[in-house]
Amino acid sequence: MKTLVVGLGSIGTIYGWALSEAGVDVTHVVLKGKAKLFEASVKLDILDLRKGHPETQQTVYHPTVTEEVSPEDGYELVMSPTKQYQLADAVRQYRDLAPDATFLMFSANWEGPREIDELLPRSRYVWGYAAANGGRLGDVLVINMRQDYRLGMLEGGSHEKLQAVIELFGEAGLEADLKENIIEWLWVHHAINAGLIGTALYAGGIRELVGNPALMIFTVYAVRDSLEVLKRRGVDVTKYADAKPYLQEPVDEFAASYANSILNSRYGQRVMEAGHFGSSPGEMKRFYLDVLRTGEQLGVHMPHLNALRQRIQSMPT
Repeated sequence: MKTLVVGLGSIGTIYGWALSEAGVDVTHVVLKGKAKLFEASVKLDILDLRKGHPETQQTVYHPTVTEEVSPEDGYELVMSPTKQYQLADAVRQYRDLAPDATFLMFSANWEGPREIDELLPRSRYVWGYAAANGGRLGDVLVINMRQDYRLGMLEGGSHEKLQAVIELFGEAGLEADLKENIIEWLWVHHAINAGLIGTALYAGGIRELVGNPALMIFTVYAVRDSLEVLKRRGVDVTKYADAKPYLQEPVDEFAASYANSILNSRYGQRVMEAGHFGSSPGEMKRFYLDVLRTGEQLGVHMPHLNALRQRIQSMPT
């Protein structure tokens, strides 16, 4: 399945590398004038949790990069692992240059799919979200490669194209965590991130957050504020496994358990060392501000989220 990946950011690089290693024909498209910046190989330091793969390795990815796309290229999949506020522009730019391709929206969502629906019929796209993560440490991309990734089809979508994506990623040893309502799940994920990321921004980083028991407890309440915003939107958050611990477990115990899972695991140590959180502060702020703004519009009481506002809004992006 000839695949075009929009950009060479952390997520695009991670999945482009994994698919390429499995023999998939992958090309990364970058902005005009930028190809020379990406001609060099990318050094990777990988913790790989996929079955049958070495748990750790250091390797080099030699991406195929282009600045030009045309219908004659015959791309069958366009994967867009962009920031949510860049997604529509990416679709607008490549939908006619890859007229027969399925689009994989590999991005967050907080406003619903209306903007994408105005650009593409649902029969041409599916929506996914990374589970792997990574960030730069000097000239090395530090990767935590998980076996799962999130995927879903919206009403009116194509089961055939969903299955084609599942099979493609399966070639790389990746298993789809299928979501019955992918947009609603993305909202839940966004809301949880608003509380987690918001408190981490306030604390000065993930390490500073998980090392502070009082702030970890505060985080649980900040996430509860965020989930209240979703309840006001009409989402039954109690049916989502991701949300249940924040709502149902004793706060002190869950906060301590969550902190320990980061502090005392190789995966967590690598996230603190070189995660996406540190490399994209503007994107991280957006999770928090999106939920805060919507909560205010809906009249939701959010004392913990609001307590973070002044410091976060004053931070540069």
